[in-house]
Amino acid sequence: MHRFGNTESMTDVRYPLAQLPTPLDFAERLSHAWGGPRIFIKRDDLTGFGLSGNKVRKLEYHVAAAKAADATTFVTCGAVQSNHCRATAMAAACVGMNSLLFIRSADGNAPEHIQGNHLLQRLAGAQIRFITPAEWQNRQALMEQAARDLEEEGEKGWVMPAGASDALGVAAFDNAAIELSRQIQGPATIWHASSSAGTTSGLAAGVARNGLDFRVVGSSVGESQVELSEAVRALLATTSTPDAPFEIVDDHVGLGYGKTTDEELQVQIEATRLTGLIWDPTYTGKALFGLKQQIARGRFTPDDQVVFWHTGGGFAVFAHDFPL
Repeated sequence: MHRFGNTESMTDVRYPLAQLPTPLDFAERLSHAWGGPRIFIKRDDLTGFGLSGNKVRKLEYHVAAAKAADATTFVTCGAVQSNHCRATAMAAACVGMNSLLFIRSADGNAPEHIQGNHLLQRLAGAQIRFITPAEWQNRQALMEQAARDLEEEGEKGWVMPAGASDALGVAAFDNAAIELSRQIQGPATIWHASSSAGTTSGLAAGVARNGLDFRVVGSSVGESQVELSEAVRALLATTSTPDAPFEIVDDHVGLGYGKTTDEELQVQIEATRLTGLIWDPTYTGKALFGLKQQIARGRFTPDDQVVFWHTGGGFAVFAHDFPL
């Protein structure tokens, strides 16, 4: 059974699922309309496997490690519209494994409507156990107990934390930072949605380890700046660059994780009409709203470059009511 942190020897092995490198597109109309820096979009919505966005980068490392350990079932956790859980279910189906998902809902019950990511993970054959927010606090113990139960049944569980944010997930985005450095010249700010800390930690580690001229800024989609920064530092402690610089902005979490306001959704509508791209209201949409607010506050100059890391998750659009 895999446990969080027990991954150092596997960080250079991946099971190819994603189509890499993903493109880097200049969002000319968005840049002009928002009147700030030159905005580029790192198109991890085009990683290609089950439209799984950035999550498939982390899963490539986890699938390789799970296969090497002869695991039969992925055990992981997330919210009802978790991109990670949906991607895990799809990856499991692809490589001939099972998936067991601990899904947090407001009351510990299944949602009334099967839609968005929840629909897709069901289609992929995932076994789902709904838990309450209180039980979520004990999620690691729940997952490890499930793995022990699987062993008694002759199976072998591979436990992943939320978002696959551990040393393997960090390694995936360390390499992603190098990928970006081959696509853009000069200094840039990498602006991205941040929640489980793995993407932020990996980008920060990759930037520091390779001396790249990037500033890593995670726009929190729910957690406080203090809480999320602590999670990033804990993951960076597993790398060769524990003091890698990063910034967490928590000014734009709004009503909290998975909750949206009409103002946020209007910004996403505007961005879609300026780019033709779809944004996930829980992650990329909220981070995009934060970026626009920061531009309006004068954080960036017209000479600055911002890379908005599009982490995918567009299926979640179908689980929200937009003010159209």
